[in-house]
Amino acid sequence: MSKSAHLPKRQHRFRQLLQIGAVVGLFYLGVVWLSIRHYGDNLSSLIQVGQRAPESEPHGLGHHVVVLRNSTGYDGQFYYYIADDPFLQKRTFRSPFRYQRIGYPVVVWAVSLGRRDWRPAAMVAVNIASVIAVAILSAYIIIWLAPEMNPWWALACAINPSLLAAVVLDLAEPLTLALSLAGLLLYLRRRIIMAAIIFAAALLTREVAILMLIPLVMAEIRARATGNTLILLLAIAPYLLWQVVLGSAFGHSGLSTSEGNFTLPFAGIRAVISAARGQPIRQAVIHQGPVLALAVFMLLALGVAAWRLVRHYDIFDAGIAVHSLAALFAAPVIWIAYSSAARVFGGLFPLTIFAYARQRSTALALIVGCSLLLTAFAVVRTVAITPAVPYYLTP
Repeated sequence: MSKSAHLPKRQHRFRQLLQIGAVVGLFYLGVVWLSIRHYGDNLSSLIQVGQRAPESEPHGLGHHVVVLRNSTGYDGQFYYYIADDPFLQKRTFRSPFRYQRIGYPVVVWAVSLGRRDWRPAAMVAVNIASVIAVAILSAYIIIWLAPEMNPWWALACAINPSLLAAVVLDLAEPLTLALSLAGLLLYLRRRIIMAAIIFAAALLTREVAILMLIPLVMAEIRARATGNTLILLLAIAPYLLWQVVLGSAFGHSGLSTSEGNFTLPFAGIRAVISAARGQPIRQAVIHQGPVLALAVFMLLALGVAAWRLVRHYDIFDAGIAVHSLAALFAAPVIWIAYSSAARVFGGLFPLTIFAYARQRSTALALIVGCSLLLTAFAVVRTVAITPAVPYYLTP
């Protein structure tokens, strides 16, 4: 077939990718608007600054920032603080555990040109751009794996419980996943060095990106490709070097305070079940029901992936297994809240789609269906159920 004959098909694919990215971008813009409408359309409400937060920025928050009354807030506030001093020049916010995830604050600092008053909008802009990138990269990967499959399946990769929670809470997961998928696509195209560089950036954004990297390293070990294995392992080096910098700046690294995130298997899930006991049924269903549904999904995904891996190694099945195993060992601090568990192991959602694209099977279709049900619930929960919290504005 001539090059001119390929041109219309390429143009059609390009239009599809733009349309997929546009739909995802508009969807998340709508979610953001629905989330901030209770707070006078103030974008800083997504940062979730808590009046009783255990850690705070000594130099203050800036003007007209939403502060939630009688709340400890959420992790977005710490990214907001770090973006005020991403290069450790002032060191007024002293939390190496938070600082180890430096990628998102650095990008926010760059997009906001270092201006605090622009930072709430920059955090939203970075995350919207990241979810659009997740959609387009997912479509590329689907096309690469299964040219006959409809690339609109990428919507299921970009709209999921993890990214929904992260966008409405100004968190780092969208950028982490976008970088991880870029690294994965480069790996599939055998651009190993570039893949390692991108994974290095993903790990500096959030260390959970290691769950996307491990299956690739295992594949290269199985292929006895020592050079490629070493190159991929070098992606961890910048993260470890940054830990040394943090240790020098604060007296201890972020790794030393991360150990409590993982414990004995099922401990986190047992904590959720224990929390549900003694509560009225309606309250238990509302608060612990979604977390238990997520746990069942991950157990089901682990079973399917393990069964398939016994027969044949595949990086996507391995990725599902690694994410699910990590979830089993996650501590109560991760499992006790639906948004925490869903976003920490959010790589599971696109991986189920990629595994299904690689090889259609009833078992994979089942976990994809479960993933879509969880996403439908997350959309309803995010835009309709989440209540407004009493707040005040800084002067």
